Amino acid sequence: MRTTLLSTIALATLAIGASPAAAQLSGGGDGGAGPASGGGSGGVELVGPEDMKPVATEITISDAAGTGVKTLSCEWTEPQEDDMPCIRFQGDPQTAFAAIEEHGGVRADQVTKTEHGEMAIAYSKRADGTWLIRSKGTIDGEYMHFGRVCTADGQKCQIWDADGAKLAQKKVRAAASKLRSGKIDNSKRSPRRK
Repeated sequence: MRTTLLSTIALATLAIGASPAAAQLSGGGDGGAGPASGGGSGGVELVGPEDMKPVATEITISDAAGTGVKTLSCEWTEPQEDDMPCIRFQGDPQTAFAAIEEHGGVRADQVTKTEHGEMAIAYSKRADGTWLIRSKGTIDGEYMHFGRVCTADGQKCQIWDADGAKLAQKKVRAAASKLRSGKIDNSKRSPRRK
């Protein structure tokens, strides 16, 4: 039972860490606000070992010169203890930012592959001390470009979504402005999202 619960937690963490869209496309209907809820029915569907699909992720932390200073690489169908550093990193901005700084980095690049697609996620420190998390990739055939701007400690984040556009400068600036003003509003969703 412990392994099944751990797997459920890991999948919920991946869905939350990826995006509202990814959570919805992979079966969660809660928009990434909590554990996947099984198509929006409001209840939690337990996932058994037979439902686990392969996940591979590689995270490279780089210093200001762009030199890789630490790499995390994990592959799992059912997460084990050695996969937890990758899951923790991608599941919580505070953990990610602390790991980047612990290794003398200012940036991390992550690639996560599942049967639904591939996402490239960049964590980068901005000049004003905030962090930008930018996710780009294709999930179930749909191109996505979204992310968050977070406080230096990762306690507060403002979500932004480029609605599939290749460029997101205006969306990132608007999210950073909301974060600075303290008027964080993560309730608005793209009209494309179900």
